[in-house]
Amino acid sequence: MDDNFLLRLKKREIESRHCCRFQRSLHVNKYILPRLNLETELEGHNGCVNCLEWNQKGDLLASGSDDLNAIIWEPMKHRQLCTIRTGHHGNIFSVKFLPDTNDRIIATGAADCKVRVHDVNVRETTQAFSCHAGRVKRLAVAPHMPYMFWSAAEDGTIRQFDLRSPHTCNDHCGNVLINLNTYIGNQAEAKCLSVNPLRPELLAVGANDPYVRLYDTRMLSPHSVRFSSEERLGASWHTPAPDPDPDGKLPKGCVQYYVAGHLPIKQNDYHQRFRTLVSTFVTFGPDGTELLVNLGGEQIYLFDVTKRKECKKYRLDDYKLPSLSTNGVVK
Repeated sequence: MDDNFLLRLKKREIESRHCCRFQRSLHVNKYILPRLNLETELEGHNGCVNCLEWNQKGDLLASGSDDLNAIIWEPMKHRQLCTIRTGHHGNIFSVKFLPDTNDRIIATGAADCKVRVHDVNVRETTQAFSCHAGRVKRLAVAPHMPYMFWSAAEDGTIRQFDLRSPHTCNDHCGNVLINLNTYIGNQAEAKCLSVNPLRPELLAVGANDPYVRLYDTRMLSPHSVRFSSEERLGASWHTPAPDPDPDGKLPKGCVQYYVAGHLPIKQNDYHQRFRTLVSTFVTFGPDGTELLVNLGGEQIYLFDVTKRKECKKYRLDDYKLPSLSTNGVVK
């Protein structure tokens, strides 16, 4: 280790001006780079691997693939523990260990619009849910909640599943926690979600627009929803309205919006220029104070969820622009 590392670390904590210098000095470190070598390859899937998930202890790794299988690995021992034939008929996009189940229960979400729960010990599917009308892109769990998890799908809904309660999937099933179609357009697609590890009532949702929404689920309750083919047509997305809940279904203050400040709010070619901006991944930091967002088509952003900032709007009329002469010279 660099002899000056501890000294630089101490300065970073004491003086804020050293923070940026400290980060830059560790972007490329000669003591770290030689350790970044390929240790081994875990072979077992016959298709693209779309998702990976560690268990709570960090000694098991679950993977989901286009081959419709989920595999549990012991990566430190470089071996495959078991293969689960999930029963999905589409690419698996998300796999999760349910917490406090002794790594016995996993859930998977896939392109066949289904969510399935599996028992690792017997390698069988114990429950299957066909509530979604779009591809299931991400699942989320909360610490110390072994019977509950959430799903985000391209039908624009976030659904809540409680394995302790009887469940029958149909068009009116009452497990819709959030319906983005109501708030951001009829072609809303939920792409990712994450639960705050220290405050599990906070649920972050990413969709097919630049905005990340942070919901307080204590102010929400599952409800029923039904989609028709006509309801799936229309505008793709738009900016949040001043009143984010025109139908009065969301209590005031239950949702916060996070967006990069440099993205313009209104432009003539808004849809054309930003149609590729999609939140492909969101996750909270271990202390629950930071939210990391990967905005597809743009950059990666880190938000501090403990410091709320109100939106500021500026009008051109508020500023006196320098007047120009006919030849373009500023007067």
